[in-house]
Amino acid sequence: MHKPATPLRGIIAATLISVLAGQVALAQPTLAQAVDCAKARNPERCEARQKARALCGDKRGAERRQCVKEQTPPPDCGKAPDPARCVAMQAAQEACKAKAGPTHRQCLRDAMAGAKR
Repeated sequence: MHKPATPLRGIIAATLISVLAGQVALAQPTLAQAVDCAKARNPERCEARQKARALCGDKRGAERRQCVKEQTPPPDCGKAPDPARCVAMQAAQEACKAKAGPTHRQCLRDAMAGAKR
């Protein structure tokens, strides 16, 4: 005959699952650890971004993004698959740097659409 599951068994099972899932999550490398710059398309820029992330490690959110952006040199458009698009994107980012959020994204879209014409 089958015994009905007790609430205690459910709690124990849920606890074990969450503990094991937490251990698996802790074993995952972070993005900064997982990136091998030697395999990157532009190894110099990859290394510069990793240094910028390390320098800005104490910041969070928009402040961190801005810090990383300021610490990272612009891309070398000569190495880009589409150099004209790269130059246009840099110009768009410069034109839209004072905006944030959805207005920033829309500004970039508008600037890139104007560059295609």
